Amino acid sequence: MNEFPGQHLLRLTLLLQLESRARLAPAEELPYVMVNETSELFPYRQALLWRRDSTRLVAASGVVSLEKNSPYALWLMPMMQHFSKDPRAAMISAFAADDLPPELTRDWPDWAPEFGLWVPLPAPSGGTHVLAFFRETPWNEAEIHLLSYLTESYGYALAWAEAAVPVKPWRERIQGNRRPFIIGGLILAAAFFPIRQSVLAEAEVIPHQPNMVRAPLEGVVESFYVQPNEEVSAGQKLFSLDMAQLQSRLKVAEETRDIAQTEYLQMTQQALLDPTVKAKLAGLKSKWDQQAAEVDYVRTLLERCIVTANQAGVTVFDDPNDWLGRPVTQGEKILAVANPQAVELEIRLPMDDLIALEAGGEVLFFSNVTPHRPLQAKLTYFSYRTSPTPAEVMAYRLKAEFSDNSELPRLGYHGTAKLYGTRRPFLLWLLRKPLRTARLWLPW
Repeated sequence: MNEFPGQHLLRLTLLLQLESRARLAPAEELPYVMVNETSELFPYRQALLWRRDSTRLVAASGVVSLEKNSPYALWLMPMMQHFSKDPRAAMISAFAADDLPPELTRDWPDWAPEFGLWVPLPAPSGGTHVLAFFRETPWNEAEIHLLSYLTESYGYALAWAEAAVPVKPWRERIQGNRRPFIIGGLILAAAFFPIRQSVLAEAEVIPHQPNMVRAPLEGVVESFYVQPNEEVSAGQKLFSLDMAQLQSRLKVAEETRDIAQTEYLQMTQQALLDPTVKAKLAGLKSKWDQQAAEVDYVRTLLERCIVTANQAGVTVFDDPNDWLGRPVTQGEKILAVANPQAVELEIRLPMDDLIALEAGGEVLFFSNVTPHRPLQAKLTYFSYRTSPTPAEVMAYRLKAEFSDNSELPRLGYHGTAKLYGTRRPFLLWLLRKPLRTARLWLPW
């Protein structure tokens, strides 16, 4: 690097000024001075102060405080931890993406310039801090040599700042103020008493393995012959689809079939007089059979437009007016026919209220009709992922089987389910939600 006369003297002057600032800076401002004002000695784009013993980023250039959970910090921390185990980490060393494992090298161009410099800071009791610099050009020996003098001042300034913080002996802190500690100890001891976890969630009585009635083909719902919660018998008509289009199609198919039949018969009579036309009889007969098959197929579709019940039970669906005139696709669920004596409990457990639950766990159902008489049930199903409820709340879908079949609730009843989980200390159960909220805001 070409330098004009006197630049060496200027660099030495800047070095002495930085050492003086480091010695005079308050403890809380010293990391900021290191990562930002060192740029007066040599250029760089990024600088970081890393603490080895606690494996945390103390400061970064250009920002007042570094967000510990930011993508940049989450990439830097494993990178610094990896290089701190390198044999070259005991001295000032230049490093690049090739010195890191592939999973860290892949993201290097997105977060840092090409050339890095590892600068451990010495201290009387052993260095615990490291400075890391990044820029687009390689590091030269003159800069590394000059930086070696500055690191000693930085390391001793950090050690002096940490040693200057007074620490009052713990015996003096608690002397004369024992009552709060005694009360706190008793409360803490009581907080570890194990209790059974429980949570409340909305629940509904639903049919167990109902017979799903689906649209037999694509069309428009024309009419309903039953009402919700109506008892039906096997073979009873449930609903029908609009048949106007299929009836028109049937008429066209019948006319086409009749024309094909007439052509075949005429050609048969003509073949008695002219043997040369016998070759056409096979094609005309095939056309006649094809049109006859089309007629039979359309008639089958017309018969399928009227949907009947496959088994006896109670109809389960919403207001039929919501379906009238509505186009449906083949296989779309329209309603269900359920056995009123085969019901189960469906529970929607919000994601924020999740506790440890096990198969066969106890469940109490408090119906809105008879809340004073809870019904016992056993947990049988737990969905592996959440789904939105009608109230736009992400919740897990659970199912429970009623223990007493002689006293089953009516199909469609709503209420509240109380689910019991494993035993946990009372303190953990009481603070589970505050701790979850605190984890989102605290840096650790």
